Amino acid sequence: MKNKMNIRKSIPILLLSLLCLCATTEKTKNVLIIGDSISMGYTPFVQKALEPGIVVIHNPGNGGSTVRGLDSLDVWIGSQKWDLIVFNFGLHDLVHKDEQNKYNVTGKITVPVDQYAKNLGKIVARLKKTNAKVMFVTTTVVPENSSGRKVEDPAIYNKAAKKVMHKKGIQVIDLYKVSETVHPQNSIPGNVHYTPEGYQMLAAPIIKAIQTACQ
Repeated sequence: MKNKMNIRKSIPILLLSLLCLCATTEKTKNVLIIGDSISMGYTPFVQKALEPGIVVIHNPGNGGSTVRGLDSLDVWIGSQKWDLIVFNFGLHDLVHKDEQNKYNVTGKITVPVDQYAKNLGKIVARLKKTNAKVMFVTTTVVPENSSGRKVEDPAIYNKAAKKVMHKKGIQVIDLYKVSETVHPQNSIPGNVHYTPEGYQMLAAPIIKAIQTACQ
């Protein structure tokens, strides 16, 4: 008899525990970051700042150019339900390569800006099919003497990207503007990459945008 009474008492407690678990699960937001090595650098800071309520995942490895993006989106998106997808392509589109496929500013550009814009349009269309919110992050600065890249190209590619995003109704996080301040003191000379402190500073506007989008 006592066992039956204990079981009856435990059922409401069990149900309450399950309801709490479901409520916690429903509140958790899933965010996918798609991008190159720059996003790989700031993502750990974003993850740490937003956990546990917002789960942030970066696509496996380096997202590369928009060409690789178009080929890989289905795999990166997978079967997970995403609440928000934050993406960037640019540094690998505007890089120049010679006949030996080595970075060289006198070589051929990987993806011309017109094709870059068209590719972005296709990428946005695919991301919108997930029903997730979508945000685009502008390409960060290219310093003087950067291998295979020209200083002026990020501004050109970002202008084209912003035009696409405006047309498609996609919010833009202008990381280029932030990087103009961050890069000089927080990077390797002649390199597009950053120190840990630099990546942490780049993460700040990404964190803020994700928090706002996931409210």
